[in-house]
Amino acid sequence: MENISLAHSVDKFCNRFKGYHYMSRAGNDPFKTGFIIDAILNVPFCIITTLANALVIISIWRSYQLRTPANMLLIGLALSDLGVGLVVQPFFIAYLFSFAFHGADKLTCICAVGLNLTASCFTCVSFGTVTAISVERYLSLHLHLRYEEIFTVKRVRRFLVFLWLLGGLFSIILVFFVPEYKSHYFVVGIALCLLISTVAYVKIHRILRSHLEQIEANDVRQREVSNNFGHRKKSAYNMFLVYYVLICCYAPYVACLALGEIAGYTKQNWTAINFALTIVNINSTLNPIIYCYRMRDIRRAMFHTLYTTLRCNK
Repeated sequence: MENISLAHSVDKFCNRFKGYHYMSRAGNDPFKTGFIIDAILNVPFCIITTLANALVIISIWRSYQLRTPANMLLIGLALSDLGVGLVVQPFFIAYLFSFAFHGADKLTCICAVGLNLTASCFTCVSFGTVTAISVERYLSLHLHLRYEEIFTVKRVRRFLVFLWLLGGLFSIILVFFVPEYKSHYFVVGIALCLLISTVAYVKIHRILRSHLEQIEANDVRQREVSNNFGHRKKSAYNMFLVYYVLICCYAPYVACLALGEIAGYTKQNWTAINFALTIVNINSTLNPIIYCYRMRDIRRAMFHTLYTTLRCNK
């Protein structure tokens, strides 16, 4: 009797999630094939995401020269991406397989809660960190010499600790207290972060354009100023690329949610939402590739870490 009561309570709680509620009523047959394919697709990305982001974190941390405030923010982003590979994707894969083969049972519910809780937390941290990076890049150009006084590694660490605590608290509130409105808060939060980042990058573009005009108008110390301008421009562009890829990976998911809210959720819509979540997860795989391809110092550090690791294993 207690087991029946517990199972009923668990099922009642999970039915507060829109996706779980709809799919538990529809049954697992309409979703079985799509969910199995989706789960299999996530397996290699889960492994690559974990290894690649771990390599980024270790490579930056072991090099004293790379421990700058900007790179500390990159470590924060890599940590959230590592969490996606270590925690979110395993929960997602387990959830897809469990629902495909067993339907809306207790295990599926546990996986759904774990997935929603961890995904909400790491999403908050990721968007918060990307937004902080855009603001940091703007202030590095706007503040000039004062930048090093204000932005220190110690202060960035404190900010990251605060951001992770805030992300954890926010995810707990969303999942356990207002799961019915999770998608609404999710969209509002993303929109706010994108607005701040967009404004920051527009201001960066204006500052860089102004610097370029000054360089063209003055020949005094032109080479020195031009080199500094080029470094800042490349750094800002690299971070904008991370921001742009983030938008591209989340856009299908947000579009599917918006379509469901406007036109009503259907079997095809929920299948599309779960495949869109796979694209969201792939964002955590692409970020280390961007760092390696675009940032020479980090690329060298990653290759050095790989070389020393492989050499020690021989």
